[in-house]
Amino acid sequence: MIMRILGSLIFLPFIFFYSYVLGPVLKVVLLPGGLALLFLILGPKSFKAHWKAAYKGTTQPKLTALKS
Repeated sequence: MIMRILGSLIFLPFIFFYSYVLGPVLKVVLLPGGLALLFLILGPKSFKAHWKAAYKGTTQPKLTALKS
């Protein structure tokens, strides 16, 4: 019984920390970093074409946007 109470007293603060503190911080850091990495890999023109295609709901960007 004491081990169960002690275990939950140790476990619950870590769950709170990871859920409400570390999760949002990682989203703020990792999402822009991932987009920056894609920008470096694809290049500016291709990245913009894929970004616009993602917002339009299509799976492929227009080929004319990639050629220019």
